[in-house]
Amino acid sequence: MNASVVIPTYKRPGLAENLKKQIHQYTPDIEVVIIDQSNSKHPNTSVAKNQGIAKAKGEIVIFFDDDVEITPNTIKAHLKEYSNSNILGVSGRVINDGEAIPANKDVETGTMNKLGTSFVKNFWGERRQNVVHPYGCNMSFRKSILETVGGFDTKFPPPLSSFEEIDLGLRVSKIGVIIFSPDALVYHHRASSGGTRTDIKTRNKLYYQSYGRLIRKHIKFPLSLISIAIIKLRILKEAPYALLAFAKGLLTA
Repeated sequence: MNASVVIPTYKRPGLAENLKKQIHQYTPDIEVVIIDQSNSKHPNTSVAKNQGIAKAKGEIVIFFDDDVEITPNTIKAHLKEYSNSNILGVSGRVINDGEAIPANKDVETGTMNKLGTSFVKNFWGERRQNVVHPYGCNMSFRKSILETVGGFDTKFPPPLSSFEEIDLGLRVSKIGVIIFSPDALVYHHRASSGGTRTDIKTRNKLYYQSYGRLIRKHIKFPLSLISIAIIKLRILKEAPYALLAFAKGLLTA
C-alpha cells in the first residue's frame, strides 16, 4: 500500500535522520517526510504535522516522533490494518523508556469519558480494539480522512499542543474506526534535549489551555458545565495560576 511517514522535529534533526535511516532499512521504498522547525520563530507541532500531510504522497500517512525506535514489523502492521476499508486510522503500541508495565496487558486503551475529564491511555497494552484517540508519537491515518477533517487543529496553543492528537482522533472516530494495533510497536526513548520542552509552569498553562479548547470542541452544553467545574477544581489543586489559560482555551473560537 502506498504510504508516507511524517516525522516532525524541533532542534533534533539528527534524531529524525537516524529514524529515517531505520525506516528505510526495514521499508526501503517508503516516502519519509521530515518537517524540521528548528529555525522557526514560532514552532507548532500541529503546523508541522499539517505541513507533512500536505507534502506526503502516500494514501496512508504514518506519524512518528523523532525519538522513537521502530521494529521491522511496525510499518507493516500499520499498513495491514488498512486492508479493511472501514478503518480510517491506526494507533500503534508504545513502550516509553522507564515506564512500569504490568503483567496483565489485556487492557482497555485509548478511551475518553463523556465529560472529557478522564482518559484511559494504556498504549503499552496488547488487546487489539477500537479506540477514540491515538498516541501521537505512533499513529497513522488515511490521507483522505485527514483532508476531510481539516488535519490537525493549529489553534491549540504552540509549541506543544497537548491534546492535538486526541482532538484529531475524536473527529475521525465520529466518522469511522480507529484501531489499536499492538503489532505496530515503537519504543519511545523520550530524548533528553531539544524538542518543545518548557518550564513546568509554562507547560501547565499550555496543557490547560489545550484542555479548555478540547472541552469547547467536544463536550456539549450542559455536560460541559460539569466538565468545566471538575477541571477547575483539579487546576485549583495542581496549578491555580493556569486558570486563566484554561479559560482562554474555552473561549478560543
